[in-house]
This record gives sequence, C-alpha cells and structure tokens, in this order.
Amino acid sequence: MINLFTTPLKIVKNKPFKNNDLVDYCHELSKTVDRGGEDWITRSYNTSTTYNICKDEKFKKLNDWIHNEVNVFVKEIGFSGVDKSKTMGWFNIYNKKDFQEWHNHNFNLVSAIYYLKAGKNSAKTWFKNPLPENPNTPEFDPNNPYTWTKYFVAPENNSLVIFKSNLDHCVEAQQNDSTRITLSYNFDLGR
Repeated sequence: MINLFTTPLKIVKNKPFKNNDLVDYCHELSKTVDRGGEDWITRSYNTSTTYNICKDEKFKKLNDWIHNEVNVFVKEIGFSGVDKSKTMGWFNIYNKKDFQEWHNHNFNLVSAIYYLKAGKNSAKTWFKNPLPENPNTPEFDPNNPYTWTKYFVAPENNSLVIFKSNLDHCVEAQQNDSTRITLSYNFDLGR
C-alpha cells in the first residue's frame, strides 16, 4: 500500500501550562483591539490582521514552544524549518453561537491552532478531505481514514494542532455559554 498525497495533521499536548493569565489578557485586549477578519461571514471576535500575538512579550514563552513544535512537524514532512520572523499569530474568542466558516491559509506553508481555553463541550474544529468529492465514495467508516471526508478535533486546553495551510477547516457553532479561546498561527519556510 502506498499512501499518495497524504494530508498530515499533528496534535501535541503541552505540559500543564498555566494559561489563566493569557486568557485574562486576551479578554483585556479584546476591549481595545479592533476585530479582524473583515471579509469573513462570521462575526466572532478575532485579531487576524489587527494584532499579531507573535510580537507580544506576554505570549513569548508559549509562542516559543509552539514554534519549536511546528519546526519538528515541518521536518517530519520534509521541509527545512520555518522562519520565526515571518510568523503571524492572532487570537479568537468564541461565545455562544459563534463559529468560523470553511477556509484555508493557502498563502502560507503550515498553520496551527492552540486551544488556550476550551470547555468539555466546546465547538470542534473540522478539517475537510482535500480530494474532490466523489459520488462513489464508500460509506464512512470511523476506523478507516481512507473513507473520511471530514475529521474533527475536539478542543482540549493546552493542545496544539498543526497542519498544512492549504487544508480547509472550520469551527462549528459554540453551543454552550462558556468562552472558547484559541490562538491561530501561520508559518512560512525559512530561507
């Protein structure tokens, strides 16, 4: 069996990281930083294009850990490493009924999502099979990734999801009253 054109996705759990300060800090920033993602359908709060968390010292320790994990991932998939100076990062706050439509980050190499605050039943992140849909696709089998058309990651505090940026993904609507906060990143190759 040869797995042609596979789509790598990696989930890494951070050792217990005290993120209460960063959760509070994101809430503070949301009071003064404009909402980003102006061309998005969703109205959930994010700082995409309005605030780069990679340039904020309060996120440095976590950003450094994430950058190291991303470098491990890119080397595992055959690339040389990412350029830290080109990394863009932002945070997302999801309240009840907030969601993020299907999208990708095609102009980057690798993207990552870090779950800073997520409750037991927080909204899942969904990923779509990049192959064109086929009406003759076999019935979905949860035990056989060859039949998967979509895959979800249930959010868990201190978990990092790393994937190639061209992979379509979305966030389903947050159904509970708790706040879900994620950090999102785009990485490019070092030159």
